[in-house]
Amino acid sequence: MIIKKFLPGIIMIIVGLSLISPVLAQQNQLATSSIRISGVQDIIKIINNIAKWMYTILLALVVIFVLVAAFTFLTAGGKTENVKKARNQIMYAVIALVVALLAFSINTIITNILLAK
Repeated sequence: MIIKKFLPGIIMIIVGLSLISPVLAQQNQLATSSIRISGVQDIIKIINNIAKWMYTILLALVVIFVLVAAFTFLTAGGKTENVKKARNQIMYAVIALVVALLAFSINTIITNILLAK
């Protein structure tokens, strides 16, 4: 009974992760040495790395949220409670997408402020 309950969620997570794995494989290798901050350029590099990771993670969450919401819609069976739950999940997916897009826009704004002379 427990397996039957969690199997769709596990399958959706596996499918979602398999869809983003080629993207994650193309990422540059992480720097294993310690980071020495000697100027503004180093701070900008750190901010860029954080923004890239946030963007990747949040896009993966968006894919997972949309898959879960689609599954909830398909299995709603006309129950208004499940349809409402699916709509909320889609709303959360859109919010995650907006936050992911803001990760790069905030990165650009901070970069422009730090490099402004």
